[in-house]
Amino acid sequence: MFSYIISLLLISSIFFIILVSFDLEFSGISKLSFAQNSNFTNNTNVSSSNVNSTSKNETGTTDVAAATDWLTFSNDKFVLKYPPHWNVEKKLSKFHVLDFKLIKKNPFSFIGISFSSLTNPEEFTNKIILDEAEKFGMDASSSGYAGYEVLDKDLNKYTIDSNPSSFHIVKYIYEDNGLEGKIMEIFSLIDKRLFTLTYQSTVENFDKDLPAVEKIIDSIKIIK
Repeated sequence: MFSYIISLLLISSIFFIILVSFDLEFSGISKLSFAQNSNFTNNTNVSSSNVNSTSKNETGTTDVAAATDWLTFSNDKFVLKYPPHWNVEKKLSKFHVLDFKLIKKNPFSFIGISFSSLTNPEEFTNKIILDEAEKFGMDASSSGYAGYEVLDKDLNKYTIDSNPSSFHIVKYIYEDNGLEGKIMEIFSLIDKRLFTLTYQSTVENFDKDLPAVEKIIDSIKIIK
């Protein structure tokens, strides 16, 4: 029981640090910017790659990317493909919680990935992780949300490199500035580690970029 409590505290700490790292603020005329954290290894690699996919351009409209347009990101944990008009951010921060962050501007969208070890992974399931994330989000005193509404959730919709995962989509309001947005979190227990993918955007743009995000998710391969 003690080890289980410790693991729950670890998960809560991960959620808190990730939340702190998703520091939203307005700059300019309603231009949304997100400041996130990243923890890149020295073997991080970004290169061109062939991928057939539908992507979004900078104005939010849908276009079909050429096979050579998509790029590849890799580190010592995973590999994925992403559209060229999304930018991989390599800036380190004191939190060192994210292994990957991808940003698209105009309209703004963000993807962050963390891949963290758990104290006792055998005591958890993807559902338990999802439930704990929602408990944390609904606790305004610790999460920083003034509003937190779960719009959709499922235990089987997505997989991460054939590994089952849980996911939810949440509409939120930040307590400090009243800023609204939507966030999708995917949780997968892989090789005794917790894989978390977060997609975050404005309420208006979230659904527009979701198809491209889903193709990024489908491209993820775990390095073993």
